[in-house]
Amino acid sequence: MQSIIQSNSVSSTVEDGTLELYPDEWGASSFDPTNERKVLDLFDHYVANHMPAHLIYLGPGSQRRIVGREELATFIKPRTPQNGEIAKIKSRQDAIRELVKPALDYAIFSHRWCREGEPTFDDIRNGREYDNDGFQKLSKFCEKAREMGYKLAWSDTCCIDKTSSVELDEAIRSMFRWYRNAAICIVHLAESLNVEQMKNDPWFTRGWTLQELLAPLSIKFFNKQWSPMLCCMGLNNDKNDDPFMSDISTITGIPIPHLRHFSPGLNHIREKMVWASKRTTTRIEDAAYSLVGIFDVSVPTAYGEGERAFHRLVEAITERCDEWEMFAWAGPSSSHEYSTAIPRSPRCYSSFDASNFPQERKDAQNVEVHGDRNFVFMREGLQIKLAIRSGDLKPHHGGTYQFVEPPRPGMTASFAPVVVQTSRSMEDNYEFALGIVNYERTEQRGKESGMLYPQKNYLCFLLGRSKEEKVFHKVNTSNVLTVRTTFQGWGSFEPLVTVWL
Repeated sequence: MQSIIQSNSVSSTVEDGTLELYPDEWGASSFDPTNERKVLDLFDHYVANHMPAHLIYLGPGSQRRIVGREELATFIKPRTPQNGEIAKIKSRQDAIRELVKPALDYAIFSHRWCREGEPTFDDIRNGREYDNDGFQKLSKFCEKAREMGYKLAWSDTCCIDKTSSVELDEAIRSMFRWYRNAAICIVHLAESLNVEQMKNDPWFTRGWTLQELLAPLSIKFFNKQWSPMLCCMGLNNDKNDDPFMSDISTITGIPIPHLRHFSPGLNHIREKMVWASKRTTTRIEDAAYSLVGIFDVSVPTAYGEGERAFHRLVEAITERCDEWEMFAWAGPSSSHEYSTAIPRSPRCYSSFDASNFPQERKDAQNVEVHGDRNFVFMREGLQIKLAIRSGDLKPHHGGTYQFVEPPRPGMTASFAPVVVQTSRSMEDNYEFALGIVNYERTEQRGKESGMLYPQKNYLCFLLGRSKEEKVFHKVNTSNVLTVRTTFQGWGSFEPLVTVWL
């Protein structure tokens, strides 16, 4: 697994999180922060590529209006470096961090939408005000942002022109980055008065608020009465409060290091899916779109496609991921396209005990040795190499089944029976097998093999085929299947078979 690296960059990073310089930023061609034209060009570039398309400008008193990012340059200028700072600003990234971003600091809002009455883009652009919960909530958010010293704010209710499919698509693709780049995220827990009540607040059950919790580097929680959840406003970042983060970790199941320094990307895939499995969205598609930023993948939006959105998300993840753990899911597979190896939604992921799995290790090339790391989706389905063991599926108690090895005279079973929960009716002419996923890759007599160790658990698929079929397909189960080896000694070398699921 990759380590968690905090990153808020607009160019490439190296392992310690520092930004690598471009070739033209070295030596004599390094950045000159006293060159006003160059600083303004950086300002314009940052605004065009890293600021939201629209923001709320917080004017004097309680005034507020929608401004487009192209308007920002008319009333906001980059900061002028002081004499003592000039020598420290050696690159474009230094200038962005020290001169550009401080001038563009904005507060961003995280909340649960009201059932009706949320202010729209047109409402705020045209100066309309209504006396309802949605407008009152927006007013309190803007009030808190002002108190914190911000002149720019962003709310998903009114800062996206949803009549523009281009702007909506950009917002969904950029949302994680906008929350990451915000100076502060203001969270409103509409049904909590204190920390003890937080565990029942609906904010922790919504799909979009997952990235709104993980992305911001600084966050401030307010209760239903708009008082700080922590005792005073003096603490600028609630992520710095250890007991509070421990409470949120307990509620969400997200480890504290992730809460504080989450790095988006294609590592810990299954763990992130488990976090999402506990949350719901009003629109089916948002179960996928709300995860685009967390996994840092590109998935075009197409509202109306329903569950196909999650199918496309998993395909996009699989194209760049080699973690076998992502296949540890249960429940219905996607009803779209060609493969039974894609889950229908994040709900298919749940916690399971992996404590007795073989310990992950890496080979001489620093590549993890367990499972097929070259799985890929083909026209025929998921192409993956598995260690396959045939067996019988027998009725068990409580409507479940048990997968057992066929008896072999004079030999004890090498695998413990596997309990299978499935609603599928089992035909008499079916053959079944277990496809073991996380074997250890090795060679035996010049052939690629899968090593299984004694007294260990392994993730597996239930495979099935009729006696007329030549290839196996994946049988959906309501539980994640693991099989335990019962043999003693050194281990067992299993032939690997390429299947398409």
